[in-house]
Amino acid sequence: MASEERIWRLISGALADELSAAEFAEMESIFINEPERRVDFENLKKLRLEASAVTSIDERRALERGLNKFDQFMEENGFMERTMFNQPLEPLPHSRFKSWMIAAALIPLFVIGAWIMHLSRKVNVNEPQSLAVGYGKRIRSTLPDGSVVWLNSGSVITYSNSESGKREINLIGEAYFDVKHDTEHPFIVHAGKLNVVVLGTAFNVKAYKGDTFIETTLIRGKVEILNEARPGSIIVLKPNEKVTINKVMNNAQKIVVSNQPVADSVANPKNEDVVKNLVPNNEITETAWVSNYLTFKREAFADLAGRLERWYNVNIIFDNNKYVARQFTGRFKDQDINEVMGALQLTGSFHYSINNNQIHIW
Repeated sequence: MASEERIWRLISGALADELSAAEFAEMESIFINEPERRVDFENLKKLRLEASAVTSIDERRALERGLNKFDQFMEENGFMERTMFNQPLEPLPHSRFKSWMIAAALIPLFVIGAWIMHLSRKVNVNEPQSLAVGYGKRIRSTLPDGSVVWLNSGSVITYSNSESGKREINLIGEAYFDVKHDTEHPFIVHAGKLNVVVLGTAFNVKAYKGDTFIETTLIRGKVEILNEARPGSIIVLKPNEKVTINKVMNNAQKIVVSNQPVADSVANPKNEDVVKNLVPNNEITETAWVSNYLTFKREAFADLAGRLERWYNVNIIFDNNKYVARQFTGRFKDQDINEVMGALQLTGSFHYSINNNQIHIW
């Protein structure tokens, strides 16, 4: 977990538009784990960039004076220039809160964060690195050892950036890994209380914080799964097998997800066609998301709602709980949330409304 000092250094860097891609990913991973930090950041950004947060001429003048003092501090330390008000000072409609209170409370945070950023310019290259993806997005990246990872919406991985050869990943969310073979350095994924150990293989791990289950699906190779809640218990998966573990009961269920053979890829690259083979069979529900397919089978509406929230960056509210247990099966690609909700309504007989990114179901 990042220290308070580190968090404010990142927030200050983001406000100053001075974060590297790695630092931005680190900040995003913190926001995913601690949503209240994102609220702090958005409030600070709004206070700094939106004049509409201020409700009177006197308040705007007071805030401008405070921000001018902040800017003087920032300029002395070589951080950034500010553009605040580019309108005449006129009264604005009343807002939900007194902006001078926000200014009094939040301007010191700017200064503290900026000062911390100034003191923390030098970054240790051997510090753990983070890769994060927000809601509504999916990304593909290559790890330092040459392995390839896809991250699903709302997911974070943390890994070592050292040259020691250590290959350990901490995962929150869902990721598909195509691991480069290295007999001397096992590739280990830590997901909650589960540790997935491999040498060279391709597999999917789903371990969102709010979910009841953790799933591991093996596409190629061999994996061993160790459950810290059950010391000494090892689950071995064969290709096209999936294990689902209940985080509360600690019981496991293993099933076969496909009988189709899979092509080799990172484990034994031979030519340029290898890249095509990296992507798993999109007919397999558990890994179809890598090819941007939203696929689900007999999934309860409550669980599906969580997936839709991450996939489309929306907030779903059940105003009538009679539908939360209803099961749905579907497969979508490149359809927006309006099309998906319309298709679900045809079989679910529920009502819904969409207002910006909020969906009500009744």
